[in-house]
Amino acid sequence: MLMESTKKVLLVDDDGVYLFLLKRLLKKHDSVGEVVSAGDGAEALAMLRTDAARGTLPQVIITDIQMPRMDGVAFAKELARLGLVDYRRTKVILNSGKVSYASTDWSVEVPSVSFFPKPLTYEDLAGILG
Repeated sequence: MLMESTKKVLLVDDDGVYLFLLKRLLKKHDSVGEVVSAGDGAEALAMLRTDAARGTLPQVIITDIQMPRMDGVAFAKELARLGLVDYRRTKVILNSGKVSYASTDWSVEVPSVSFFPKPLTYEDLAGILG
């Protein structure tokens, strides 16, 4: 069981190198207790269903947008539709290196999510982890 002061983070991305680097960066933050990952949105939803049943949902979800099987936008929409997370307790972050996504109004496309461009920096993560 996680200590009250640490956060569980779920990373959803099909890029193994980026996942490795992001996990290392997250571990440098004292507020991060556990980091888990999924290769696409469908895998992440399966993990979140299990976490919801166990009462161990993450406080932060960072998802890539472009992935096979289920992309990040479809994942975020399905997450909202299923009501798996409480957005007052879980931050959902869309993350992509594609420049055109930075100008998208995500509050209209997928309410209750934020967008940060790749690669995330230590400072970006500090703001996300709050």
